[in-house]
Amino acid sequence: MRTRSAPLLIALLLGCLLGARAQATVSFSPISAFPNRYARNVCSLIASQAESDGACQLDSYYGTTRGRVSMAFGETDCVVTLTGCVPGVCYSFRDATSTIERDDVPRPGTAGAPAASLFKDVSAVEGASSSSFTNDGFSFKASSSTVKIAYSVHSCADYYSYRGSVGVQECRGSFAAITEVGAGMPNSLSC
Repeated sequence: MRTRSAPLLIALLLGCLLGARAQATVSFSPISAFPNRYARNVCSLIASQAESDGACQLDSYYGTTRGRVSMAFGETDCVVTLTGCVPGVCYSFRDATSTIERDDVPRPGTAGAPAASLFKDVSAVEGASSSSFTNDGFSFKASSSTVKIAYSVHSCADYYSYRGSVGVQECRGSFAAITEVGAGMPNSLSC
């Protein structure tokens, strides 16, 4: 009985070892082994799916807390489609980062883009009759129930290069970047 169980035990161990080795080589992917070294390029803004206030509202993959929508640095060439907008209504969101003190250095090559904004560029590319991008935020007048907004966000290095006096310059993770979309509120921007 002892001699029979030893070969079975050896065969079982070899089977486990060879099976695990084959599985390890199959699951390895050299493409995913290298991080994106240039910038975070995850487009975080999405259309809200909430039943109560989901009409023409933004949300984020990083979450929304107390009326602030979270974003991250380096989001590039992003598009979000808002649904449930009312044609003729002016909607806006405020840039919560524009109030952070910045150095008094002109930003070259921004083609008229606001210098204090987190956004490199933001525009309504479809479903809006007009839009405005300022240091305070972004506003648009809906011409359709569906509005597409295209945006890009500064990299962390670019954003803080004009804010050298900021003590803690946190580049990792997400932060409360903009307010939720509002319409007709006292703090709403005009179209």
